Amino acid sequence: MEGHQPEENPIWFALNEQRPLFAFAGIWTTWTGTRGTKANPVEGEHELYGFLTTKAIGVVKPIHPKAMPVLLTAPEKIDS
Repeated sequence: MEGHQPEENPIWFALNEQRPLFAFAGIWTTWTGTRGTKANPVEGEHELYGFLTTKAIGVVKPIHPKAMPVLLTAPEKIDS
């Protein structure tokens, strides 16, 4: 994984120079409650996505030392 820091975006990552696609591993769930700002609360049922994390690797540690997203790099793993 290579880090890149363009001026318009603080940090983004690619798997390598060819920049193949990958996905964050995570879990979808529904939650009922109030979301949004105090000025514009939205009550009701919301669909939420939480991504899974793992221990940070070397290139990620300087940016976020505690954890990094679990990355799915094989197409057959994405919808499992």
